[in-house]
Amino acid sequence: MKAWIISDLHSSRLDLLHGRKLSVPSADICLCAGDVADNIESAIDFLHAEIAPHMTVVASLGNHDYYGSSIDRALEQARKWTAGTNVHILENETFVRDDLRVIGATLWTDFEIADHELGYLPLPARRGLAARECVRAMLDFRRINRSDARVGGQSGFITSQEMMFRHGKSRAFIAQELGKPFNGTSLVLTHHAISARSLDPRFRGHVSNAAFASDLTGLIQDGRPHFWVHGHVHRFSDYTQFETRVICNPRGYAGERRDGGFRSGFVVETTVTDVDV
Repeated sequence: MKAWIISDLHSSRLDLLHGRKLSVPSADICLCAGDVADNIESAIDFLHAEIAPHMTVVASLGNHDYYGSSIDRALEQARKWTAGTNVHILENETFVRDDLRVIGATLWTDFEIADHELGYLPLPARRGLAARECVRAMLDFRRINRSDARVGGQSGFITSQEMMFRHGKSRAFIAQELGKPFNGTSLVLTHHAISARSLDPRFRGHVSNAAFASDLTGLIQDGRPHFWVHGHVHRFSDYTQFETRVICNPRGYAGERRDGGFRSGFVVETTVTDVDV
């Protein structure tokens, strides 16, 4: 099966001004790793209007797709607006077509990676400080509403604890699904990255890297998916982790296409006996 791999489209009304109309190649399926737009309604509308007329779309949502909503509410709306269509939004869910199994989730983060300036600290301190710094610096914590109940004087926005909880659930789901036999290609589709190897070298040492990637190399080694597709990092990557091909093909914001290495027609043959670009 030929799969078109994309992420981080960050579509907006300004695309026409910047000449950012999406060029759709010939493929059987589009695997979109999130950040389609800056709210769920615009994200789903874009997938329906621009890609679904050409091929089936299977997507995991990105952090930006949840802006202006809570995670639970955005997922509820996405499922309602895609029911009975050829757009499939995966959150701890699996999509199967012919010889391809797609295991999908946003994934979020555990704030535990050591690839930043606080990486020398013991895990509990490193995780806590990284989470606090990311809450302070990242827009997610002022644009995504929390799905859980407020405690004390907490704000109505998402917390690092909710992100870590959701990361744990998705991580367990992916491991569980990969443990099930499947006679074909197993591909994991997440928004957040799963190895420090995917991080953009421009931000080497930044504590905010902890919000972009977690270390799932153990899960990859045990689960052995054929592919892992992610987004979130606005830098093209295509490498092998153990026996798994890890791919990120982000369009990024206006002005990032050349620097980020986006390939508009990046189509991969997913059949395991003949894997090629």
